[in-house]
Amino acid sequence: MVRGALAAGSARVSEMVASLPSPLQNRFHQAKALYRFLSNPRVEAEALLDRVYQESATALEGEEVLVLLDLSPVAKPYARALEGIARVGKDRRPGYELLTALGLDPAGRLALGYAHLVAYGERGFASLPKEVEGAIEAARERLGGVGRRLVYVADRGFDDRKVFGQVLALGEEFVVRVYRDRKLGEGGSLAKVASSLALPCGEEVELRVGGRYQRVRLHFGWREVEVEGRRLHLVVCRVPALGRRGEWWLLTSLPVRGREEAAQVVEAYRRRWEVERFFRLLKTGLGLETFQVRGLARIRKVVAVLLGLAVFLWEVERLGDPFKGFLLQLGGKLGLPSERDGPYLLLRGLVRLLNYEVTQELLKQAKGGRGRSFG
Repeated sequence: MVRGALAAGSARVSEMVASLPSPLQNRFHQAKALYRFLSNPRVEAEALLDRVYQESATALEGEEVLVLLDLSPVAKPYARALEGIARVGKDRRPGYELLTALGLDPAGRLALGYAHLVAYGERGFASLPKEVEGAIEAARERLGGVGRRLVYVADRGFDDRKVFGQVLALGEEFVVRVYRDRKLGEGGSLAKVASSLALPCGEEVELRVGGRYQRVRLHFGWREVEVEGRRLHLVVCRVPALGRRGEWWLLTSLPVRGREEAAQVVEAYRRRWEVERFFRLLKTGLGLETFQVRGLARIRKVVAVLLGLAVFLWEVERLGDPFKGFLLQLGGKLGLPSERDGPYLLLRGLVRLLNYEVTQELLKQAKGGRGRSFG
């Protein structure tokens, strides 16, 4: 299934099988084997994810790890009969939502701390806040450790005092981009303070703007505030190159006593943007939204396999040359100045490498008289 998903760039079983360099008469049996795997009740999605959790978390290093919470829609706009399907995302299209907690260490190593495909129409579904509570708890158990501080970083979808309270109760820290206005203990409102706060500091960072990563200028300032009885810090950051998306109100439990610590808060949130590459690998590169299997148990197995592949591909990109350069060349990189080392070339190179190995196996079988004759 792993080779098929890479080769096809799709989660459809038929496309996985068709993309493999196997003898034509075996494709039917390979498809049946994949469907048997997906239907096997003894193989659960959580068991597949457990291996990804363990292997990726072990690789993390450093005294501080960012835990990036994300809720991403998995759209199935033309599906109506899938189990537990509901309308999700800003466009309210039929589908599911993928709730993840990704660990990111200072060197850029990525670990999967939690993943669950949320089906709002599933029988027995309680609520999204309960799911988020489980994600925060599980991520701490898998990614935390003695002498390691976790900083939960999240976008506006996690602007919830219950999230703040749970993270603090676990003895960890948070940086959350907020959008809800709140009354402050010292008087006034969060929105009024944020809109009037001076932004005396500035620096250049790398962000994705208009489909490309580029150096952009941002400006930020900070202030201590009392929110719902807690002394926190508000860091306001403005990125002119992003237009309306470039106004960040970052509420944090981290201490902010000066420019350097405020910049660390901004950097923590900026690094959350980096992980958008992970979801592009997952959705665009590996075709997460193309699955055509029914039953939540089967769907979640497909998602589990693709998540493991995405973590592996992230690490290949992070390590860089020589292996990444080799894969990019196999994928067809020409060395032009305008070329981008995107996931497509990387995936294509990895598929060609795997296909080469399969071809070598078939040639050995043919030479030994045990396989098809190519003469």
